[in-house]
Amino acid sequence: MSKNLKIIPDSKLVKIPIKDNGEPLVYINDFVPKVVIKIPKYIKDEGEKFIKQSSKVRISVAKMLKIAQELLPDQYRLRIRSGYRSLMIQKKAYQRTFNKMRKNNPNWSLDKLKDEVSKFVAPLDIVPPHSTGGAVDISIIGPNDKQLDMGTRIGQDTRLEKTRTDSNKISSMAIKNRKLLVKIMSTAGFINYPTE
Repeated sequence: MSKNLKIIPDSKLVKIPIKDNGEPLVYINDFVPKVVIKIPKYIKDEGEKFIKQSSKVRISVAKMLKIAQELLPDQYRLRIRSGYRSLMIQKKAYQRTFNKMRKNNPNWSLDKLKDEVSKFVAPLDIVPPHSTGGAVDISIIGPNDKQLDMGTRIGQDTRLEKTRTDSNKISSMAIKNRKLLVKIMSTAGFINYPTE
């Protein structure tokens, strides 16, 4: 993993023009039946419509997920937490992380809090990648049907020293597992967001 991972500030992201290319959203399992989809509770609580939406991505993303799955060793499977998120669901994800970080860091200024939260969940003043169907929250399940140790759990940990892809504050097994995930995903054409 690269030690030169860079985060693009939201102020620069806002300036990137976004244009819908008309590419359809498709169900991930229609392209990659082996993938396990485990939608988080905060999305499930919103109902079946949002569960189904979160199981979709753009067709080009589904094709890349198929490649990534094929690169994994036998008996290993990709585990997806969510693909597409409506703006409403994205707002809930942002607010949930905002509230958790505010509780854990009561002395932070509002600007500091917003900066830190945006390292984990895209704010709505940019076009969140999940809201385009172009991003996935992903991990790997091993032959024992358990998620591989990645050092943190998606959406559960907001300690940047552990969530950064290149963290050395996690176990050697978690580092090895992250390297495997980054390798297969980058080979398939994905770009890693370095703080998750």
